[in-house]
Amino acid sequence: MEPNYDKIIVLIIVFTASFITWKIIKDFYMTKFHMIFAHLIAVITASFMLLSTMFLFMPKNYQRGLSPEVEITFASIAIVIIMLFVLFVFFKYIPSKSNKK
Repeated sequence: MEPNYDKIIVLIIVFTASFITWKIIKDFYMTKFHMIFAHLIAVITASFMLLSTMFLFMPKNYQRGLSPEVEITFASIAIVIIMLFVLFVFFKYIPSKSNKK
């Protein structure tokens, strides 16, 4: 049995992106809603990030047992980084900048 380093790397990327999404969204909504509602919104958003990130790493022509289950490409990693950057800008950078005025 060979080690599945591709799967491990993809899982680390996916879970890290989901955790960062959860943290950014939760911190943003903590100031606006009750802690439970902020957590629920953050969990739902992180779940969507988990699914969308997993879809990014799926091979285009997947055939069960014949092709690899995940495909690490530069484009997929770049898209994940861009998605996290956009979330950071919208939910951390812009609100903190407007509060300082």
